[in-house]
Amino acid sequence: MKKILMFLALATITGTVFAQKAQEGRIQYKKTDEPAILITYDYPAAVVDNALKAKMADLQLTGQNSRGFLVYKNSVISAITSSKLDYSFKTQPQGSKTTLYLLMEGSGSISGDAAVLASRAKAFLEDLNGNVVKSNTIFQIKKQEAIMVDEEKKLNTLRENYNALDQKVKAQEKIVASQKSILEDLKAKN
Repeated sequence: MKKILMFLALATITGTVFAQKAQEGRIQYKKTDEPAILITYDYPAAVVDNALKAKMADLQLTGQNSRGFLVYKNSVISAITSSKLDYSFKTQPQGSKTTLYLLMEGSGSISGDAAVLASRAKAFLEDLNGNVVKSNTIFQIKKQEAIMVDEEKKLNTLRENYNALDQKVKAQEKIVASQKSILEDLKAKN
């Protein structure tokens, strides 16, 4: 029982130590340095992009690509605020990791304090980690399926080549047997 509790405690501590934390930073947007919320994931950009798009699709939001950013204009993400904002996301690969930037722009009255808004945006990006892990699993499955299809094609090609060679061997064995028979007949006449 103590071992199980120790394992659970270690797993919880390890999970919290390695959990992704969002932070405030800056990014170039429309030729100006803008404040942004950012988080770095230990996954390739394609995985993070797919996770983000899936999350936004779950929220029934559609975005457009604009200058390297995925932009959701005049949208509500209730986990951040009930006000309509323009959300701009950008993924930047950094080796095997990817940094996801979130810019929020709005006009008129935005409900909530800027600090609360930033805190909720950080939480939104941190919560996206589950989607990123799921997206990575799907990515790995598709990658493995592609490898398996290629290997099955190679196996089938090898089997076809084996069957063709086996038929050639059998044909050659018949020729050798026939030649041996002719040679024995010729020796017998001598």
